[in-house]
Amino acid sequence: MEAQAAIEENLSGAVAGTLFRCPQATTGVVVLGGSSARVDVGRARLFANEGSSALALQWFGGEGQPPGICEIPLETFFAATDCLLETGCHRIVYVGTSKGAEASLLAAVHDPRIDAVVAISPSSVIWGNIGAGRDGVSWPERSSWSLDGIPLPFVPTDPNWTPEYVDGLVS
Repeated sequence: MEAQAAIEENLSGAVAGTLFRCPQATTGVVVLGGSSARVDVGRARLFANEGSSALALQWFGGEGQPPGICEIPLETFFAATDCLLETGCHRIVYVGTSKGAEASLLAAVHDPRIDAVVAISPSSVIWGNIGAGRDGVSWPERSSWSLDGIPLPFVPTDPNWTPEYVDGLVS
């Protein structure tokens, strides 16, 4: 089967980012960057070049979004899944890096429409916020994620922790 050129579309609103729509694609890939707030258009383009529709999602730091990773609604990711399903994709894959991997794994746990996750440098737990929420407040620490308006439980950091070195390594 000959690859067809992807149609590139900039999205704003409930789903923000760059969508590469491949007319015959049955697989859709949601690409999530990490805490840098970079929208990973390059990685999404790679998937589109291989025949998948791909969405490089801007999930914080954009217009109308929280400035930091603070109580980000998982519904943000469910809307991205909806977007790809509406293009005709039947298989949904999430590819996330760092905090984007954390988001990808959480989205898949709560949305059975997500078929696979590629988690690059993930965490095994939910961590606290990185940056301010919609209210502009960063501290006290809060969850990075919410579902149905309720913050998800998270592992807090200890602001008084100081590293102890043993043989040159943090213990």
